[in-house]
Amino acid sequence: MSRFPFPVPFGWFHVGYADALAVGEVSQVRYFGRDLVLWRDEAGAAHLQDLYCPHLGANLAVGGKVRGELLECPFHHWRFDGSGAVREIDYARRLNDKACLTTYPIKEYYGVLMAWYHPQGEPPLWQLPEIPECADAAWKGPLSRPHRIGTCLQEMAENTADSAHFQTIHQHPGEASYDEFTLEGPAMIMRSRQLFPSSRGPVEGTLNTDSLGFGWSVVRYSTLVDICMVTTNVPIDSETSEQHNHVWYHNPDNDPKIDRIAMAFVEEVNRQLGEDIPIWENKRYLAEPRLCDGDGPIAKFRRWAGQFYAA
Repeated sequence: MSRFPFPVPFGWFHVGYADALAVGEVSQVRYFGRDLVLWRDEAGAAHLQDLYCPHLGANLAVGGKVRGELLECPFHHWRFDGSGAVREIDYARRLNDKACLTTYPIKEYYGVLMAWYHPQGEPPLWQLPEIPECADAAWKGPLSRPHRIGTCLQEMAENTADSAHFQTIHQHPGEASYDEFTLEGPAMIMRSRQLFPSSRGPVEGTLNTDSLGFGWSVVRYSTLVDICMVTTNVPIDSETSEQHNHVWYHNPDNDPKIDRIAMAFVEEVNRQLGEDIPIWENKRYLAEPRLCDGDGPIAKFRRWAGQFYAA
């Protein structure tokens, strides 16, 4: 019996790192509970499509080759373009227009490959924003860490609304104070003031989060240094997820002290994620939790989260 009543959600999700996919490379991956092929054509564009050829089911990643801007099946050498349409069959007089690969829109954002997934093939319902810090030379980064976690994305995202866990799990020296918690369309906006632990004792600071769906979040911390952390997620299947934390930090003068503080932050934020993981991997979702004051806007979050599942 599943611990969660949710199917795989739709949205923009992390499917790779741009610099890890070379021109002409063909790779087999598994996301959204589906077997997929990730490839980059000779013009430099990345593509994500279903793994098996619609002709006779050959695995396109095992022996498949990039030919210019087409992906060639290893079996009968049918060649597909980035939209999934078959464009060339050497031995056929006519192409089979119905032989199309399911294709997932994909874009590169600050070194990350983000793909749009919707189980019914709907086109993107929102776009991802630009992040000024990631393109500013005064900000150093990214410092990226991946984590594979045995839980669903909604359970992970709920932590943003769970103010109490910052004290009980992460030993923050005081409760979070929400200045704003806005849910509008696919966006979740949280503005909070918190006391953060540090080697010198509690430090006052702010933690502001801007999320779009379950796959993309920008978290800005202002404490001893200014941090911009982009979190990119992806559902492997309905009960397994990956989270990638990418940290940029403000250091226009290349101050080595700021470098050290930022490195310590990276270790701490990933350590705290490690504290969440055993909770997530061993809990189950309760549709009617018995909440109390001080728990944070969990019920409000759950109403918002329901929109990311196709009927």
